[in-house]
Amino acid sequence: MALVTRLFSVKLLYLLIISLLPGINLADLEGLNEYSLANITAAVKSGCVLAALKPALKDTTLHSIFQKLSMAFKNESRVNVGVLSLGDASKISWERSTSRDLADYSDLAFFPRKKSDRACLIRPAWEHLPKAQIFRGSRTVQELLAFLNENCETFRQQDGSLSPAGLLRRRILKNLYRVPKREDLRHDHNSGPVNIGGTCERIPLPSKEKFLNEYYFRSKPVVITDAVKNWPAIKKWTSDFLTKKFGHKMVRIAFAPYGEYEGCEKANNFEDFKHFNFPDVVKSQLPFPDLVVVRPAFLEMKFSSFMEILQASNDSHISAYLEYSSIPSLLPELEQDIREMPFVAGELKRRHLNIWLSNGNTLGKLHFDPFDNFLCQISGTKQLFLYEPHDNAKLYEAHIQEATLSYNPTNKKFRRKKLLESTSMVMSPVDILKPDYQRFPKFKEAQALNCTINEGDVLFMPSFWWHEVQSSPSKEEPRNVAVNFWYEPFLTKEFPCSTCKMDINSFYRHMLYS
Repeated sequence: MALVTRLFSVKLLYLLIISLLPGINLADLEGLNEYSLANITAAVKSGCVLAALKPALKDTTLHSIFQKLSMAFKNESRVNVGVLSLGDASKISWERSTSRDLADYSDLAFFPRKKSDRACLIRPAWEHLPKAQIFRGSRTVQELLAFLNENCETFRQQDGSLSPAGLLRRRILKNLYRVPKREDLRHDHNSGPVNIGGTCERIPLPSKEKFLNEYYFRSKPVVITDAVKNWPAIKKWTSDFLTKKFGHKMVRIAFAPYGEYEGCEKANNFEDFKHFNFPDVVKSQLPFPDLVVVRPAFLEMKFSSFMEILQASNDSHISAYLEYSSIPSLLPELEQDIREMPFVAGELKRRHLNIWLSNGNTLGKLHFDPFDNFLCQISGTKQLFLYEPHDNAKLYEAHIQEATLSYNPTNKKFRRKKLLESTSMVMSPVDILKPDYQRFPKFKEAQALNCTINEGDVLFMPSFWWHEVQSSPSKEEPRNVAVNFWYEPFLTKEFPCSTCKMDINSFYRHMLYS
């Protein structure tokens, strides 16, 4: 190892010396951008950088390759190709590299794009210089071009044009579904949600080709009627069956008054408001510092006890909800009674499979999920108002402080007891039932899709679509039961960021080549 390190040091010294000799003509570097580490630190906030050390470009073949790469990406903001300033070569911080790697491959440095940590509002007082990655492949135009396209999420060909996959990506992003814009809207505060642009299309079970091309790639919500009517769960999951099967299980139940879950309220409604100290550096970045997202109270109890509360809660202000509950983890036996949609089986990566069980009188306030969602209705109905994710300034996407309720099961009373140091990143501060247009004037421009699913129906709700969900009980039993499949999203975005656009998830990049 000592010998390798010594050889590496000798090689660096040799390269530094020859770069200063008359044999290196700096004019030969014309056409290549020159970067310092300070330039690269700024550049990686929006793109990646491939930099050659100046001495390496004494190799005329590599020099020619870099000129071709520079031309290939000249119209691509997400890729920067050039040469590293001589004085900064020794200051590079390499990521997970051995001395042998550096001895053999340190002539090229790749700096990946630094993705913003939008979840954290407390920024470090200083930032590290970006770390460089070793490129171990062949020094050819084709291999370096493929490497940059893969790692920078681009689709350029050597002549600078878009590849067929890049053209398909562009067509997909230009053809995303928009809610129809109606000009004859009336802002009637007594009629419920305003600005309803249309209703969800309703279709029978589609073929894979039809679903992918007309809905999935377009990020278009659609109701698939009677898609799960033949699931065993439809007839099998009675309240008696569930109670007998899982009555002994401990479950985590959400409690909220009058069935309203996770709406926004004034922070000064909470008991510890006067004494709560939110860090100034965080509070100064909150666009709505007077508001909080109210999280429900949670109690651990036996499933049988939960079902008893469910049966008795329809005439009460108390709402109990088994929500966001993983079937594989909590109730794995139920998975045999449901089926993945046949037109996506084997195509999409499942991330979560949840059950939702309530008395049917629940309202989930306006929010989005960073997953593609198939919401399958087993019992009762759900009415959803969906807002498109293409201009989230209209929905006022932002960090909003969280607070939590407490619930006393003995006296059946709620308290607005505790503000939290955490923030929500997926909730809207707009109450679509009673919109405050003075405070949220842009919401007037947002038009919703009205989507209702009945027993046996499935709603495909693409990632990042905002939705508010009103559940209603079954006519046969006072309850509402649904299952949802959350998949790795086809379209993704940074959040919270009201102006960030959606793009195709690199996880599904292979779909553009098929």
